[in-house]
Amino acid sequence: MTRQLTDKQQTLLNVLFEEAGGDLVQAKKLAGYADTSSTSEIVKGLKEEILEATQMYMARNAPKAAM
Repeated sequence: MTRQLTDKQQTLLNVLFEEAGGDLVQAKKLAGYADTSSTSEIVKGLKEEILEATQMYMARNAPKAAM
C-alpha cells in the first residue's frame, strides 16, 4: 500500500535524481523546505521512498554504465 506524501516530500523525490543530481540538501531546497529543516529527519521520513527511487535510478542507468 502506497502512503500519501506531502507536496514537499513528493517534490523532493521528483527532483532528487534530476535537478539536484542526487544531492539531498539541494533537493531539500528545491522542494521548498526551510534551511533549518533537518535533512536527517526528512530522509528518515522518506527512507523507503528514497531507497525505491535509488533502485529505479540505478536500474535505468546500469546498462549505460556497464557499456
